[in-house]
Amino acid sequence: MDIEKAIESAGLTSAESKVYLSLIKLGSSMIGPILRESRLNSSVAYNCLQRLMGEGLVSYNIKGKKKYFFASDPKNLMRVIKDKENALLEAMPILEKMRSTAKTKQEIFIFEGPKAARTIFNDILYTLKKGEEHLVIGVSESDSGMGEFIKNWDEKRVKRGIIKRVIVTEKESNWLSYYKKQPLTKVKTVQEIFNIRFTINIYGNKTALVIWGRYPTYILIERKEVAENFRNYFNFLWRLSR
Repeated sequence: MDIEKAIESAGLTSAESKVYLSLIKLGSSMIGPILRESRLNSSVAYNCLQRLMGEGLVSYNIKGKKKYFFASDPKNLMRVIKDKENALLEAMPILEKMRSTAKTKQEIFIFEGPKAARTIFNDILYTLKKGEEHLVIGVSESDSGMGEFIKNWDEKRVKRGIIKRVIVTEKESNWLSYYKKQPLTKVKTVQEIFNIRFTINIYGNKTALVIWGRYPTYILIERKEVAENFRNYFNFLWRLSR
């Protein structure tokens, strides 16, 4: 596992990650050992220390006339992520309003690559309120590498009280077993004859189509009538499902 990259996921730069990791290894330390461990020049390292102290990830004390820096509990990295997420959630209504009043409103968006999943699935959390439904036809293919991501995301979905109904083919026994154990989740199966090779997500006035492969493609359609058509199709399949 790339520890530096994991630390960067809290919103830190590469240099900040190096400084924080250096302090984790060194414990309480003056600037000299930090420079040697991080292999950064002094001006960059000092700037990083200032920003890390601003985030509450680094503190210091003075012994004699010497300043010693030390990293705070690594659990604070999770707090930083949560703070950033909350700030974004607060800003979301303003950003959505600004976007909705733009002169040209785009209705179809295409995203490519594994990281695009974060955009789609975070949008589901932002769009739906407690008690509203996320409808899913099909699941990620076993070799897509998205299984763990979706399961972790599902925990957030449950915490927010979002209901999920899923239709899978009979051969998807692993997903069937998983969804049967999840709160706020209902799952049914259809025969393999339907041959579902992609995933359809329906939520609010939006529909997200996921075409699986080594480089997944996500097509997001933000149009009420399209979402309603897919919702009707989902309910038709739901009645036929077991």
